[in-house]
Amino acid sequence: MIKKISIEELEPGMEVVQVAHDMWQRLPYLYMEPGIIESEEEVARLLELGYKETFVALDDGEGMTDEERLNVLIAGRDHDREQKPRVPFHQALGDAMVTYEDAMAHAMHIVRDAKLGRKMDYATSLETASAIVESAVSNPDTLVCLAKLSDFDDYTYTHSINVAAIAVVFGEYIGMSREELILLGVSGMMHDLGKTTVPAAIINKPGRLSKAECEEIKRHPAYGRTILQRNGDIPTQVLEAVKHHHEKYNGSGYPGGLVRKDIPAFARILCLADVYDALTSDRCYKQAILPNKALGIMYGMRDQDFDPMEVQLFIKCLGIFPAGSFVRLNTGEYALVFESNSSQPLTPKIRIVMDQAMNPIQTRDVDLMDQEEPPSRIEIVDCADPSAYRKNLLSYLSGN
Repeated sequence: MIKKISIEELEPGMEVVQVAHDMWQRLPYLYMEPGIIESEEEVARLLELGYKETFVALDDGEGMTDEERLNVLIAGRDHDREQKPRVPFHQALGDAMVTYEDAMAHAMHIVRDAKLGRKMDYATSLETASAIVESAVSNPDTLVCLAKLSDFDDYTYTHSINVAAIAVVFGEYIGMSREELILLGVSGMMHDLGKTTVPAAIINKPGRLSKAECEEIKRHPAYGRTILQRNGDIPTQVLEAVKHHHEKYNGSGYPGGLVRKDIPAFARILCLADVYDALTSDRCYKQAILPNKALGIMYGMRDQDFDPMEVQLFIKCLGIFPAGSFVRLNTGEYALVFESNSSQPLTPKIRIVMDQAMNPIQTRDVDLMDQEEPPSRIEIVDCADPSAYRKNLLSYLSGN
């Protein structure tokens, strides 16, 4: 286990561990030289040099909160580390589709039980979240792709599963444990349960909300916590994530107006996934924003809604053109992104599916990172609007 401590807490025998270099820019008083602390004199010397904090290796389970652990994961994420071995996308997609459909069915049960005042089926929620985690570990791009291309029309259910899936993908990317990922997935599935208490006329209102309606919407996270608290078997981590998933980095969120350091770890991740899915989903009162544009908007929200490093890692995790993006190429053809490339975000793997006139063609796969030099090099020009083709796009990926 790794923990950030003050230099005053350093003791001989403790091992200082090195974290990502960009932490040095954020924390200029952070001591980063890895190695064993040999003596009290060494600690005193570090204090004289002006160092205030460092990261040390501790025995597993020793004194770290979820928030401290997330801080370490975010800080220590090696952007250029070797990618984990993944099951090939087209091999993993079938299992992911089954997982996604089962999760949708469970989401319907969760919402129904909440509306009827019944106890949540927490055991099945754990099983569903565990399956989502398996898909994320197998090939995270499958879940990101399904979140944008699956043919489910009811936003109430799709949003909860999409948030769970995207949150788990990001949590897996930064190195969270399996147990953490499962609870994070459960939190995502249940994060908007409080909206079952808010009148549908407010939830789906196409025009501007009145002040009273806006205040009622802001109560839904607390409503959700109350619903789940009655269950008796929901962990505190899930309850707090549900209650605080609309808090913001600068303290302007709700219901508690918490600033970044006080926002629960799971809630911070849910907020990123929630905003991304909301921006990229069609609603009765707005059209979806293209994925790359949505990520650009989220980057512009750094230092306000989001911790700047966290949102940058989130974008790096999904890629500039996330899996499931429908893109226009410099050849005039159209393609689907099916595998992102975090080390070179502009060069994902794509499947070309339409010609310049958007007529279906014999598909072919291209790894944009593994190409000859210009003039034959294929590049993505921009995301294209998939709305007219959404019901058919997934078949291009699942049919081969």
